[in-house]
Amino acid sequence: LDWKRWVGPRSARPFNAHQFYNWRAYLDFGGGQITDLFTHWIDVVHWYMGDDLPISATAAGGVYNYNDGRDAPDTISILLEYPKKWSATFEATLVPGARGAAIEFMGEGGTLFIDRSGYKFTPAFKRGQPPAPAVEGKAAMALETEHVRNFISCLKSRKTPNSDVVSGHRSALASNLGKIAYLQKKRVTFDPNVEKNYVLS
Repeated sequence: LDWKRWVGPRSARPFNAHQFYNWRAYLDFGGGQITDLFTHWIDVVHWYMGDDLPISATAAGGVYNYNDGRDAPDTISILLEYPKKWSATFEATLVPGARGAAIEFMGEGGTLFIDRSGYKFTPAFKRGQPPAPAVEGKAAMALETEHVRNFISCLKSRKTPNSDVVSGHRSALASNLGKIAYLQKKRVTFDPNVEKNYVLS
């Protein structure tokens, strides 16, 4: 391993096997769960909501559970606000036994829970009526399989894939806005019309 090249333009440091192997746990090389797992799930949220450029972010968290030198938070909460008057909350922890990755959409009509194995829709309670039954469904195949199939098909057909470079950019933008809010310890605003972050400007 050429450690100097691997570290790149970041500050020089002696070789650290933990930083190499667990690069996601260090803000110099990644953003922990903020720029890793969150980026994948917020892409799905953007797709469902039809609104993919947040206007603000706030974040709180820290390294609460792992005393191994990492500086990317092992516990994090991020709140994003969007122009169409809705918000997305991302919560993650590396505590053993925590529930796996999933999305919950909560609205007037009920709650839709989605994870990699399927979904469950629970209708909202309506006063004076018996509770409506939940509707559940299982994924027909591994979601990654369909995602890769679509991508390869688009390589051949030259069509735009379901998750294209623009949606990837905007998902990464949402994650990085959350990371900036975490690092700045304050609410960060963003102008989606010019894609400008006023904290960094």
